[in-house]
Amino acid sequence: MFKYAMYGSVLLAFVLNACNTNNQKKNKQLANVADTAKYYPITDFIDEQIRFVELRNFTIEKTVAIGATKLHTSLSKSDFAKEAHAVLTIVRSFNNNKHLYKESVFQDLGTESYTINYTALDTSLPLQRIDVLLSEQTNIIKRLFVREIKQMNDTVFTQQISWLADHSFQISSSKELAGIGHTTSTTVVWNKAAVK
Repeated sequence: MFKYAMYGSVLLAFVLNACNTNNQKKNKQLANVADTAKYYPITDFIDEQIRFVELRNFTIEKTVAIGATKLHTSLSKSDFAKEAHAVLTIVRSFNNNKHLYKESVFQDLGTESYTINYTALDTSLPLQRIDVLLSEQTNIIKRLFVREIKQMNDTVFTQQISWLADHSFQISSSKELAGIGHTTSTTVVWNKAAVK
């Protein structure tokens, strides 16, 4: 009887050890997934969008609106890349400082999408907010929104970026001094046929 109790104890110790090892492996795998999945690769998205345009023969149009005045021009692919790099620079800044942002995710059943929101933990950071709208079926970005606020002396500069995947982006800039505002908006469109 003592032999069976001893064999049972040894067997139980092996089973408990195996279970503990499996739990440790699962916890480590979950931690790795969380580390790699936590922040959506926004810079990769912008880079892919630039390549998307460079590899196609789209007619690229730029509209600059200053107050009620609108100026329309055509852009070459290299001019488009320069315009898009302004957005890329801001997003890279976020990429280098992800630890300064809080991430939240929610599902919108009405638009069949997920929204990932990154909010600055410190209100003095210029880049205050990024919203990423992902397709529920593909987890690919449908829209990207970025909000940046800078203050220099008595002047507040606000820049808002809206990027519609495979179609267009808009950069709206405003400057406010003593309650008087001045707004400029630049819209770049390259794929008018895109159904959104």
